[in-house]
Amino acid sequence: MKENILPILKIYKWKIALIYVYIILGQILFLLEPYFLGKAIDGLLVQDYTYLIALFSAHIGENIFMYKRMVYDIRVYTQIYNDIVLNYLKRDKSSDTSAKIARTEMLHVVIDFIEHHLHYYIAAILTIIGSLYFVFIQHTTTGIIMISCLPFISFIVFKFYGKISQAMKIGNSHYEQKFGIMDTEDKNLINTFYKRRRKLIIAQSTIAAKHWFSLNGTKTIFLVIALAVFTHNSIGLSHGTVISIYTYINQMLVSLMSLPVFIETYTRIKDVVKRIS
Repeated sequence: MKENILPILKIYKWKIALIYVYIILGQILFLLEPYFLGKAIDGLLVQDYTYLIALFSAHIGENIFMYKRMVYDIRVYTQIYNDIVLNYLKRDKSSDTSAKIARTEMLHVVIDFIEHHLHYYIAAILTIIGSLYFVFIQHTTTGIIMISCLPFISFIVFKFYGKISQAMKIGNSHYEQKFGIMDTEDKNLINTFYKRRRKLIIAQSTIAAKHWFSLNGTKTIFLVIALAVFTHNSIGLSHGTVISIYTYINQMLVSLMSLPVFIETYTRIKDVVKRIS
């Protein structure tokens, strides 16, 4: 990876940095919205519109930054993909045509990770940290409950990582044979290839489903516990604060659900990069 991808990414480092500035600023405004919403609800009950204006401004600002990111990053990442592919084809003189075609196709996974998944994970991390902060400043006990779910989530992720990694490697190795088999025009070989491909895809999907099911079950348990805790003695909480806390709890737990996607994507990227190195 150091020889094949990082040098090219460094060429575009300032353009990539600008993309992340848009993402971070947009996500900060997104995190402020539930807090402003709670305050706006309490304010509207007494005819105070200050936080309603703040909420509207945050939404507008978030949309502007997200729009600027979306129209700018596609121009950068398509050029990065072209540079990586051409650099790989220039260096690889030993692999057969089938493997080269498959690997250039799999390189889309790398760019897709940088363009979409990495943005999503950064936003998820900011959401987890920001949501915890706003929950803590409004209801400390609930914040402690939310932090206590992290060891359980980490255990589930660690348990499934090995299985996901192995399934991904087997699937990619099988995919590299596709173009060579298609070139033979042997119907039996082609039929066998696609039957095997189907079984591998089903196996990968089953592992991912079990991973998601375990995490979602954990998420639901902690969501119920957190709701029970902060509503048990909510005499001193305003209507707006209750809505704000619930929104942050849900945002954090939903962001934690990005872990199955991250593990699957990470193992795929790791294997693809290893193949083109």
